[in-house]
Amino acid sequence: MSSSESGRQFINQPRQVVGEALEGCARLRHPDGSGVRLSDPASGMRLVVRDDWARDQVALISGGGSGHEPAHAGFVGAGMLTAAVCGELFASPTVDAVLAAIREVTGEAGALLIVKNYTGDRLNFGLAAERARQEGFKVEMVIVADDVALPDNPQPRGLAGTLLVHKVTGALAARGAGLKEITAVARRVADSCSTLGVAFNVGRHPGKPREQRAPELGLGIHGEPGAMTLELGSDSDTHGVHAVMDTVVTALVQGHSRKDVGGVLPASGHLLLINDLGGCSALERSLLLEEALTHPSLQALGIHAVVGPQPLMTSLDMHGFSLTLLPLDSLLEEALSASCAPVAWPGVQPVTPLAHFSPSQDAVRTASDEASDARRAQAKADCQERAARGVKSRAGLPGDPQVEQRLRAALEILLASEADLDRLDAISGDGDTGSTFASGARAVIEALEDCELACGDSGELMTTIGKQLAHGMGGSSGVLLSTLFTAAATRWKEQSDAHGQAPLGQRWHDALSHGVARMQHYGGASRGDRSLLDALLPALEALQASVQSEKQASVQSDQQGEMQPDQQGEKQESAAESRQEMRAGRVDWAAMARAARQGADATAEMAKARAGRSAYVPSAHLVGNSDPGAEAVARVFEALADAAEEAAG
Repeated sequence: MSSSESGRQFINQPRQVVGEALEGCARLRHPDGSGVRLSDPASGMRLVVRDDWARDQVALISGGGSGHEPAHAGFVGAGMLTAAVCGELFASPTVDAVLAAIREVTGEAGALLIVKNYTGDRLNFGLAAERARQEGFKVEMVIVADDVALPDNPQPRGLAGTLLVHKVTGALAARGAGLKEITAVARRVADSCSTLGVAFNVGRHPGKPREQRAPELGLGIHGEPGAMTLELGSDSDTHGVHAVMDTVVTALVQGHSRKDVGGVLPASGHLLLINDLGGCSALERSLLLEEALTHPSLQALGIHAVVGPQPLMTSLDMHGFSLTLLPLDSLLEEALSASCAPVAWPGVQPVTPLAHFSPSQDAVRTASDEASDARRAQAKADCQERAARGVKSRAGLPGDPQVEQRLRAALEILLASEADLDRLDAISGDGDTGSTFASGARAVIEALEDCELACGDSGELMTTIGKQLAHGMGGSSGVLLSTLFTAAATRWKEQSDAHGQAPLGQRWHDALSHGVARMQHYGGASRGDRSLLDALLPALEALQASVQSEKQASVQSDQQGEMQPDQQGEKQESAAESRQEMRAGRVDWAAMARAARQGADATAEMAKARAGRSAYVPSAHLVGNSDPGAEAVARVFEALADAAEEAAG
């Protein structure tokens, strides 16, 4: 039993809490006789999977950092989740863990990932979805962003409304609905529910003293700052539950009214979910229920059903609660009321008018697919065997010396720029951009030396680079760039047949543009946000411009060839070769490098960042200093241009 300045906790070692807690829950069966299976602890993953799953329905996968119990592992069972992926306390699970869960439970019907809107969850679940699609799985993803604490927040947090998505989609999947229908309903629930919480303090991490904070409205489930602190007086009028509930409901209804839920409220009114954030007593929860149901604003909305009050989406032992509103229709009412196995789901209870009776004074008289991996493994073994004999050829995998030369040039410039980029990042961040990019470069170099990169197969090359960056680069940058390369590889392979005769530059532009779009989808950044996109997007535009120029020149060359049918000899052969080279689509690396450099330099004039840690840095520290991510991209394209010029010379 651990003790701290704030009291004792029923734990052993803080680092073992999550695993031991999951094992305890997994030893019990649901009332219907079903249970759950846990991934082997030796795997380093914490996956919780239904033990009665037959892969004959749409799989529902959710998860995130631990510390929010019973979410999400407590909701694995028939009628709700198929699997939960658990990270460490308040830390997103890894891409590999999410992907392993997808592989474990997904059948022909596909899988839906239900994700709370936090950067780590969005990125890691997103990249896992991209990689799963690349493997042939049908996967959709719905992001829940139900927090209404901050009106102008471009990325509202995912809170207890996530559990309503679990329940509705679980009921639809259980009755055999398809992935498309389930995804559409999940998005409707996610978009229309609203949540707001309040807490007197933050949760206490195992083995640590509790951080002292003032009571806050809109405090996040990871202890993030709320919308405002509450000034509570000493009398019941200013600090009692009635006053606190009035503050929460007023702000919640205002936030809910800003959402477009179809104009006129549904005839069946609203559902109210009352969530104990972890530290409320049963007596307090009953008081919260009474105060909520008798509040005039909620009565005006028409609260026809309630879930809770129970601990559902907690923050360790945070002393607080949250309220969630969901407009109802007949489909949602039926799905929410459908039976399910997990005992953590308290069920939906209809609201009824309060009824009193006069106790009687009389005595009471009655009572009541492995094929691709095998090929690559054999190729790597052959390559390593030749290397041991002093033969440098990488014939086991498709090779291209020019591609390898340019790749090495890009990786070496990242290694050489480590200190410069770290110094630049120290101005606007935590000073690790250079080391992060260098770590990614070393991971790719190691794969290159270990004969794991197919430099002659662009799709396979980008796939492997994506995997190396996800494992070796770390941080959000590693996941973002891994997403770029993974999605680009998928698009390259999809278009291999359809674009077999398309110019090479066009294929690169299409693939990389798709990869960047997916990276933006999960990362949330845009051009002008002072990020690496400010150098990367101009480079892609330069690539597209060169492709169009080549296309026009090719058309003109073809026309000239048709106008001179009698041309013979070396001139005719030279013209034909020129036209063929144009059709091959040369990549203008120099133009891309110039565009990337201009984009990176322009970030030094951006006084406001809207992505990454620099978004919290005052303008005075940003102006005059380029974004380190954009600078890294510019240096990479300059290295590629130099390598291309050297090869041409």
